[in-house]
Amino acid sequence: MRSRLHFFAIHTVIFTSSLFAQTSFQVIGYYAERHAVSGDYPLKQLADNGAAGMLTQLDYAFGKVAKKRCEVPNPDVELKKQFAAEQSVDGAADSSDPNQLHGTFHQLQELKKKFPKLKILISLGGWANSDGFSDAAQPANVRDFVRSCVDIYIKGNFAPGIHAPGVFDGIDIDWEYPVDGGMIPGRPEDTKNLNAMAAEFRRQFNAVRPGLLLTAAIPAGAEDYKHFDLKTLSRYMNDIGIMAYDLHWNGEKTTNLHSALFHDPADPSKPPMDNHYGAYAVQDFLRAGVPPHKIVFGVPFYGKGWTGVSDTNHGLYQSAKDASKQPPEYRNLKTLPATADRQYYAKLATCSIWNNNEFFSYDCPEAMRTKLQYVRQHHLGGVMFWEVGQDTMDAELLRALTQENRRR
Repeated sequence: MRSRLHFFAIHTVIFTSSLFAQTSFQVIGYYAERHAVSGDYPLKQLADNGAAGMLTQLDYAFGKVAKKRCEVPNPDVELKKQFAAEQSVDGAADSSDPNQLHGTFHQLQELKKKFPKLKILISLGGWANSDGFSDAAQPANVRDFVRSCVDIYIKGNFAPGIHAPGVFDGIDIDWEYPVDGGMIPGRPEDTKNLNAMAAEFRRQFNAVRPGLLLTAAIPAGAEDYKHFDLKTLSRYMNDIGIMAYDLHWNGEKTTNLHSALFHDPADPSKPPMDNHYGAYAVQDFLRAGVPPHKIVFGVPFYGKGWTGVSDTNHGLYQSAKDASKQPPEYRNLKTLPATADRQYYAKLATCSIWNNNEFFSYDCPEAMRTKLQYVRQHHLGGVMFWEVGQDTMDAELLRALTQENRRR
């Protein structure tokens, strides 16, 4: 009887989650907390330049997973920092009441008031904050772990005396990475434990408020996504984002394209790196059973740079001495001299710059438009990008990425 009831419960969760599948075209942008710390791209900018109005969803990065529970990683910034009127989304200085929510989480509240259609999720993990996932997902821990995440980020119990529900509309899981691990090793059982964790998130979400969003960001290299049970995860997730970037790193001794959409026959990469292009991952996700409307295709708002590169072939597939120290954000790459050798590879849907013996692989506005067309042609669920604070102050890349949407 117990096994039958368990079977029924699990399938009820799966069926219920399907009711919340996104039906509209998604434009999802990540926002990294470091911009709020430095002030170089405050949340206010998303209101001022219209970026918040072009997004369907904003993922705040990152929440932390540690000690088998969810944590607010930087309470001084997220909960306590008081913004002056000129820094605040609503143009009003923050209250001095210590029992009210302040910080970037309050700015997210204000952003939602101005843009009521915008959904805001907390993204858990990332490269630096994923070290606790493998422990948290263990069968003995997973229920309490999920409960802690729901209590903090959904119910809004951020800290003693600070209760502010409704800031977040769901949770994005960015576990980097199950099994192989990232900064620390994973476990062989991480794959099945992640499935159970997703099911538990969906169960607890439904108990709190049906309609809460659960999403995942998954790498685009086959050697990494082979450790995800994509078909099972898609049953619980509203959408699954493919991080179709970082497919080549500037630690490699030969320059390459880190976010190509299609294969370049001239690419000298050896297996498995020869399959490091976005369309390869999309086809694998589809073959694995992920519904196309749940696939969100990821693009970068930054580049990868190498130094000591000759100008042969515009710097592409050339030997390099080291990684570039230049800021790789698009808004910085855009300011390189007009004499720089800029290339758009129409057949690959990505771009490069060679300047003063440095080579950068990145996505330009033309690449954004081509990738958007690909997503539309394959009836995928939408696009996502890392991350909005790397765009120009007038949101040039985001405007290119959403141009076709505005015409529809």
